[in-house]
Amino acid sequence: MKKVLLDTIFLIDLVRFKIGTDEIPALLQEPHSIFALSATLNELKKIAKRGGADSGLARLALEAVKVKKIRTIWVREKNADRALLSLAGKSTIVATDDIKLRKKLKSIGVKTIYVRARKHLAMG
Repeated sequence: MKKVLLDTIFLIDLVRFKIGTDEIPALLQEPHSIFALSATLNELKKIAKRGGADSGLARLALEAVKVKKIRTIWVREKNADRALLSLAGKSTIVATDDIKLRKKLKSIGVKTIYVRARKHLAMG
């Protein structure tokens, strides 16, 4: 079973572009579980408290994680990108819109899910 790990900006973009996590099963067509890292949730909380353009989106993303009952993987690493890279492997797929992170993951053979054309999800 594959683990899909959700990144901070990916969760914000899902809310921003009104895309649901329900597109992920159609994309994978194999058994999977969706997770958010504790570092990702902490980043969302910081963005929500900071104010600015993305603070409302971060609050909505945190609410979506609760509503969709997305399970949390607790990590010691405070930086979500480093935590995602350390957990990434053949049995994981990382959902991120961070281009640098996607390139790093691709170089180690990890598939990614990303928002394409602000309308739907794609895998690469």
